[in-house]
Amino acid sequence: MAGRSVAPKRPRRSPRRQEDRSAATRARVIAAATECVAELGLHGATMAAIAERAGVTWGAIQHQFGEKEALLDAVLESATRSLRGHFEHARDATAEPDERLRILMTRCREVLAGPLYRAFFEIQLARGRAPGESGAAWTADVARELSLAWRDLFGDLGLAPRKLEDAQRFLFAALGGIAAEAMLFPSLASMDRNLEIREETLLRLLELEPPAA
Repeated sequence: MAGRSVAPKRPRRSPRRQEDRSAATRARVIAAATECVAELGLHGATMAAIAERAGVTWGAIQHQFGEKEALLDAVLESATRSLRGHFEHARDATAEPDERLRILMTRCREVLAGPLYRAFFEIQLARGRAPGESGAAWTADVARELSLAWRDLFGDLGLAPRKLEDAQRFLFAALGGIAAEAMLFPSLASMDRNLEIREETLLRLLELEPPAA
């Protein structure tokens, strides 16, 4: 036994380190999937394209998510979480309701201009067309987030509940319409004007427009 060399022991990987690496890979794959769906459409966002953009293997994606539908659910969850972050504490910036509306529309523009909302829209449209599948739960989540932000921003205006709800429904439908138009005609200038028109309408619906002289 004397003189026999002993191979050095490999250092054990820290479980925390592995978790951090796994979370970073997961986040990178979700970001890559979001960008692929937003740029290429759902059918163009193949798993091969997503893996290449994320810089990982298809096996790594399967290990994290399993099938493609689970990855798409993760994209929807990321979009909903991002929406919540955009609208949280919007009221804290100002006490004036017309200024709150301007802040809201600015944040709507940020959401619409990024890839998350477009990816959300693409996935929901495809699932709505597919037999036996429904994106109703995710749409309900987004509607709930908008409702919470809406009540926080404008619940103190003293409007009848029906009026407040009508204005909220108008904005929810308008965001979907603007997103669809942006997909067909990708022009931020057009999006800006669309949002200006919606803001002018919301000022009237929320009774924030000054009376005519």
